[in-house]
Amino acid sequence: METNYSISRPELLTVTQDGHSWRGADQLWYHDDWQQKAGCGPTTASMMASYLAQTRRDCASLYPSGSWEQGDVIALMEEMWNFVTPGKHGVNTTHLFVKGLTAFAAGKGVTLPLRELDIPRLRLARPTMDQCAAFLRSSLNADQPVAWLNLHRGEVEALDDWHWVIIIALEERRDGTELCTILDGGREYAVDFRLWFQTTKLGGGLVAPGSGV
Repeated sequence: METNYSISRPELLTVTQDGHSWRGADQLWYHDDWQQKAGCGPTTASMMASYLAQTRRDCASLYPSGSWEQGDVIALMEEMWNFVTPGKHGVNTTHLFVKGLTAFAAGKGVTLPLRELDIPRLRLARPTMDQCAAFLRSSLNADQPVAWLNLHRGEVEALDDWHWVIIIALEERRDGTELCTILDGGREYAVDFRLWFQTTKLGGGLVAPGSGV
C-alpha cells in the first residue's frame, strides 16, 4: 500500500513567461556567475516564501504580487539573496538558511517560525529515518513545503551535491521507499529520500515552517 502526502496547491509553483513554463525557479536565472553557481539556497527560500504568501493571509507580505511570471520571480530571488546569502561554502547549514529567511520575513513584518532537522555527517549523531519521515509527513500534511539541504548525494544520481531543493510531496511505498517529489532547476522529479539517507556521506538537513504558519 502506498501513502501520499503533498502540499495542497503545487500548481502555485509553476513559473511562466512568454508561453514557456517551469516547475519552480532555477538558480541559473540569476545574472551573476557566482549567484548562478551558489544560488540554490536563496532560490529555494524564494519558492518557500512565495508559496506561503499565496496560501497564508498572515504571510501575504512576503511576496505581495503573488506573481509567478519569470521576471517577478527573479526579482524575488534577487531580494532574497540579500538575506539568504551564500558565503565561500554556500548556504551549507540549515542554520544559515533559517537565519536568512527569518530576517527576510521580519523585514516584511512577518514573524516566520521555522523548524530544522539537521542530518549531520557523523552517522551516530543523525536522527533516525523514522524521524525524518515524520518531519516530512507533518510538514506536507500542514501544507508546508520542505527545504532539503543535500551536502552529498550518496547513491541518488539525480541529486546534485552541496545543493538545496524544495520538497512538495512524499510517497511512502510498501517496500520502504520514501519517494520525494522535488523542484530543482525548473523541473519536477522524484528521488528516494531513504536511499539518500542511507548512503549520503556528508548529510544535510530539512527546514520547514513551524507550527501555526
